[in-house]
Amino acid sequence: MKIKAPKAVKQWKWGFALVLLGGLSSLAQGETQTGAGPTPVVATPPVPEAVRTPPLPIQELTARWVYQLLLAEIAAQRGHLGLATKTYLDLARTTKDPRVARRATEVALYAHDLPAVQSALTLWLKEDPKSPSARETLGGLILSQPNLIDALPILAPLIAVDRNSAGDDFLGLDVVLVQHPDHVHALSLAQRLTEPYPDVPEGHYLVSTLAAQDGKIDLALAEIRKALQLRPDWEMGVALEAQILQKSDPAQAQNLYRSFLDKHPEAREVRLQYARFLVEQKDYAGGQREFQTLLQADPGQPDLLLAVGLLDMQSKDYPAAEEKFKKVLAGEYRDPDRVRFYLGQVEEEQHHWEQAIQWYEAITSGEQHPLAQIRVALILAQQGQTQKALDMLSRMPAPSAERLEQRTLAQEQIQRDAGDDQGAFDTLSQALATFPDSPDLLYERAIVADKLDRFDVLEKDLRRVIALRPYYAHAYNALGYSMAERNVRLDEAADLIRKALSLSPDDPFIIDSLGWVQYREGHFHESVDTLKRAFAADPDPEIASHLGEALWATGDQSGARQIWESTLKDHPDNAALLATVHRFLH
Repeated sequence: MKIKAPKAVKQWKWGFALVLLGGLSSLAQGETQTGAGPTPVVATPPVPEAVRTPPLPIQELTARWVYQLLLAEIAAQRGHLGLATKTYLDLARTTKDPRVARRATEVALYAHDLPAVQSALTLWLKEDPKSPSARETLGGLILSQPNLIDALPILAPLIAVDRNSAGDDFLGLDVVLVQHPDHVHALSLAQRLTEPYPDVPEGHYLVSTLAAQDGKIDLALAEIRKALQLRPDWEMGVALEAQILQKSDPAQAQNLYRSFLDKHPEAREVRLQYARFLVEQKDYAGGQREFQTLLQADPGQPDLLLAVGLLDMQSKDYPAAEEKFKKVLAGEYRDPDRVRFYLGQVEEEQHHWEQAIQWYEAITSGEQHPLAQIRVALILAQQGQTQKALDMLSRMPAPSAERLEQRTLAQEQIQRDAGDDQGAFDTLSQALATFPDSPDLLYERAIVADKLDRFDVLEKDLRRVIALRPYYAHAYNALGYSMAERNVRLDEAADLIRKALSLSPDDPFIIDSLGWVQYREGHFHESVDTLKRAFAADPDPEIASHLGEALWATGDQSGARQIWESTLKDHPDNAALLATVHRFLH
């Protein structure tokens, strides 16, 4: 294949599988913010109202209050919401009863009377500050504000009621404010709310979270470090600092994780976050080590078992992966079909085709069902049953663009593997007639167009992919490499490949493309250095083919032979490498 691209099938499979590791963040967050302490102004999840026993005022129902209650209810039922709201609000102020304040809030919300909602909700929270319903209502009110600063006069007095609970209030607000789409004003509101509380670490935590969300990394780091000065070795604070550093300075993030865990090996949430970070950095062995440590402390935790099982599969320890997946499946896991899918992958990786099909066919509905059907079709095609596989895919419903893309990509892959490049091209073109701006379909058609020597289609499709996904490194690389392979527009090819490398600097296939364009430009020694770097990162047979050619051009024919011969031992059937060897040695 002339265009360097990710190994589509393998990458799709593992990319899908390792998505689960991202879900473990909810496991960490779900246990970090629980514990004893004052109830925040806004918190999640709330305590069920039925289990609370708040001290409610004992009211003597006067004739006037009964009259006002009846008046308010009748007015509400007849649609006179303004009168109902005013009457309930007056009654709530007089009685100071949170039940009346709650009803006043409900009617004001129904009437879309924002000032009345604010007044009634303030009364409700003042009289029953631990009410989960009141806090949920407040959270919804904040999220509905087009101008978040309008929430300041509601929130500031509520936080000031009890300075000792301000920290919990700020953590509760963090959960709400990170959901608001206006990141700038969310940060501004947090700064104004926390300003009177410089000695409360949770206030700095809140500002740091929102600053990071708004892209203000320096401010985010400064604020979380203030929090950690006030409360050294605070696990939540360290986790946030490390999370911010992961994007801006991964090496520093890793040092922070290691130093903290050396001092606090029991810090479960930080270790979980560190394990996920290592997986994101493709340090699968390191991630597996950290997940194993977590699993030793909690042997039956199904998400941890799945994570370690997936990493076992990544390292090709299939029996270990199978054992963990079956253990999860036996324990009434919340998503058993996902586990069955992983078990199918384990069998498929070992070429146990029938066992793989059995696991996939055990998935009869739900999100995994169409993916399982696709895997069955691909297995059938590998067994030579191409038409049966294509017929199976053609019967699959495609109720959404995503489903159509999945089905189409599987169909065209089967056609390509069977040598029917024109059929694959036609399949992709048919789908693109319905979804012309699908980056995945456009990219795949470009690859097929390259095989058909349709450079016009290739260039048009890849430029469209770049317009749709300007940060997709492989689109720049594929276009640049295809130019270099044709020995045309080499300056433009080099620019495209360098752009790809700036987006993905460690990708061995992009490094290979750079080495190849250097070779085409006649910079043979520079090309050898670049291609050696690519080959060291991934001893792929096509990279070996290019490196051998470059070595040959410098006069190092012995080095070229050595690279080709050693690579052929592991890849005796690679067409590109065989063609190169035949061209130079025969």
